[in-house]
Amino acid sequence: MAKKIDRIAQMLNCPVKGEELRRAVTESRKEFLLAKQAEEALEEDVLEDEEIEDDEDDDYDEFDWTTE
Repeated sequence: MAKKIDRIAQMLNCPVKGEELRRAVTESRKEFLLAKQAEEALEEDVLEDEEIEDDEDDDYDEFDWTTE
């Protein structure tokens, strides 16, 4: 595994293609982070909607057998 990491480091430091590779990595990382943030925001919206729906059944506890 160390040889692959060294090879990647050499490629990133290459005077010919290094800048292009670094730019590509940076842009793909930005796209990944933006997609992750959008996904998390969507999950938060879904969780907030579920919390609102769960508030309606506060009297019923499925694990409390004394209420049945």
